[in-house]
Amino acid sequence: MKQITPKTAYSEECFDSTLEVASEVHEASVVHGWLHNNQQWILHAWCEIGDDVIDLTETRAPIPKTDYYTAMGVTEERLRRYTRLEFFTLFTQEGHYGPFDKDFFYREISKRDPLTF
Repeated sequence: MKQITPKTAYSEECFDSTLEVASEVHEASVVHGWLHNNQQWILHAWCEIGDDVIDLTETRAPIPKTDYYTAMGVTEERLRRYTRLEFFTLFTQEGHYGPFDKDFFYREISKRDPLTF
C-alpha cells in the first residue's frame, strides 16, 4: 500500500476530486474535514465507501479508513459528512464542491483547533 503522509498545504483540488467519486459510486459519502499534521489544521475533502477512503489527491486506490484517519489526524468531531444526494443538492445550491459549512470551515489552514474557534 502507498505510504500516506499528512497534508502540509491546502489544495482546492481535493474538493473538486470528490465529484468524480460521488458521480460514479452511489454508496459514496463526501467528507469535509480538518486534518492535523502536528503543526496546523488543514481543510480537506475526500470520499468514503464503507470502511475505505477514496482520496484522489493521494491515490486512486482505496485506503483503509483506520489507516487514513491515523495518518491524517482525522477526528470525527472535526468532520462534516454528506450523503451523495446531500452533496449534489448543496453543489446545485452553492455552485461549488465545498466546503459548504463556512462557519466551521472558516479558513483553509489554522494554527488553532477549529473546535475552539
